[in-house]
Amino acid sequence: MTNNKIKLAISIVALLMLPLFITGFENEESYGDTKFKDNVVFYAQHQDDETLWASAAILEAINEVGVDNVYVVQISYGTGIKIFNKEETFKNMGQMERYEYREREFLAAVKALGVKRENVVLLPRINKDSSTSFELMEKQALKFERELKSVTHVAHTYKLDWHLQHLKNGAVIQSLYNSGKIKDVKYFVKPEYMQEIPESERISYRVVKKEDKEKIRKACEEYKLIDKNKKREGIGYKSDHKSFKRLMQNYDSILHTANI
Repeated sequence: MTNNKIKLAISIVALLMLPLFITGFENEESYGDTKFKDNVVFYAQHQDDETLWASAAILEAINEVGVDNVYVVQISYGTGIKIFNKEETFKNMGQMERYEYREREFLAAVKALGVKRENVVLLPRINKDSSTSFELMEKQALKFERELKSVTHVAHTYKLDWHLQHLKNGAVIQSLYNSGKIKDVKYFVKPEYMQEIPESERISYRVVKKEDKEKIRKACEEYKLIDKNKKREGIGYKSDHKSFKRLMQNYDSILHTANI
């Protein structure tokens, strides 16, 4: 190989690798321009959803638009899982006390990911009902759209999940998008559904920087922590340890567009 050909090959490799050094991510997506708008809002139905299914996307959003412009909205109480009826610790607790155990894990995890506390919205603290209010979620999305103007709304998938609340979460955002009330959307999905998303509608983020991997690892650890003095019971990890283990091996998030 001539010197010119070697130089050309090195230049091509350098150009291909440049985005990784700039963002710290592999973006395997092929759906045109996937950049976020000036502000990004993630809607996590349950505590731990934001970490398990969207953590790499959250870090990408922070890298793109800055930490001041990334928000996380937590939707439901998350107290319907089996662990609350199985463990003696929760036996005589009411819904809000149980919720607070989940909230402590959630707030610690999003902090580990780098989300500012003032950018976290806890709908169970606003909700006046004992059940999840998707009406509140819709109002919050419209409030962000109205006040921030340039917004990407990132919700659960509206199509590829077995959990009905996850699907409803995505359906709220998709309905607002279809009616023209919000203008830019993306949807995160569990990795096992990836092959059901057409490649043209798939967006994949994989963390490659050591410091960003550490943020995801710490977020996972917050859902694993058991400490009686801190009123922490590792609820997220006990509920779905396999998904946490998978995330700490892959450090990725799979999203899709509004067109599946």
